[in-house]
Amino acid sequence: MKKEYLLFTILLVLLISLRGYTQEDTTDSFKPYGKPILKVFTNFHTSVSEGIDDGGFEIRRAYFGYQYFLTPKYEIAVKLDIGSPNDASEYSLLRRFAYFKNAYIKYTHAKLTTQFGIIDVRQFVAQEKYWAHRYIERSFMDKFRFGPKADLGWNIIYKFHEKISADFGIYNGEGYTKLQADNAFKAGLGISLFPYKGFILRLYGDYIKKGVVQSTLSGFIGYKYKDKFIGGVEYNYQMNFRYHDGQDKYGYSVYASYNFTEKWQLFGRFDQVYSNIPEGDEQPWSLLTDGSAIIGGLQFSPIPQINIALNYQDWVPYAKNMKNEAYIYLNFEFKL
Repeated sequence: MKKEYLLFTILLVLLISLRGYTQEDTTDSFKPYGKPILKVFTNFHTSVSEGIDDGGFEIRRAYFGYQYFLTPKYEIAVKLDIGSPNDASEYSLLRRFAYFKNAYIKYTHAKLTTQFGIIDVRQFVAQEKYWAHRYIERSFMDKFRFGPKADLGWNIIYKFHEKISADFGIYNGEGYTKLQADNAFKAGLGISLFPYKGFILRLYGDYIKKGVVQSTLSGFIGYKYKDKFIGGVEYNYQMNFRYHDGQDKYGYSVYASYNFTEKWQLFGRFDQVYSNIPEGDEQPWSLLTDGSAIIGGLQFSPIPQINIALNYQDWVPYAKNMKNEAYIYLNFEFKL
């Protein structure tokens, strides 16, 4: 079955299954309302590594959109992403693109939540929330390209119990910047456990076949203590990275934030990313992009809508002929 036909069938089944709830979903007291979406990531940075002359002002991302609540259970949203999605391009710092980052309909009823359209892929949601500094750097799987952050597709989240929930999604697989249809789908399944107050344990896996099978496995542990501390540890492994047979990518990320006053916060993060040594080779297939990253700094939030962070960022490549890249950043986030 063609991909576009399958997606249409999913949407049709979804609408039919939800039709029975529409009458109870409208009340005399509820009035539809909406709110704008605005978020901007910008920074000033300068290199502190010998032999690297790099620095200046950047606008990394600007999100604009609108979120509208049709009823207590139905929501629609559209969000534009203005930035450089293809950060691997040699021109990525010069070009700016506008894409639909999100364009979806969402339905929530009791323990069920489901979305259809251009939606966030569930593998990133928990980790990004506990890292809590997206305006400074993307989460591990997003940064090292383990998959697109958003995609065209459908997902469903069901809370079986206060201590366990599961989510399933089926997506185009190309991401929100490439929405062409083909016969390949990515299917992802996640299970989240909440054993104690403040803790989350999550396992996630996905599968897609384009000539070769690409699959991802991810494990995550997160903890939040009141409004004082939040942090997490994640490990991720992707087999046949970018559909190259025998070329795997894997690594882990550790991060934490501590609020020592209402407006001041200390935060830090450490990443390590590796590639395997294919059979018959003598070194990792992606040695030039393997390495470790350190981020550490101080955040000031004068009001909830503004975050300012002075931080140090260091990339340590594992290839012996490459130099460390260390920077001082002053990052800003403005949001509604």
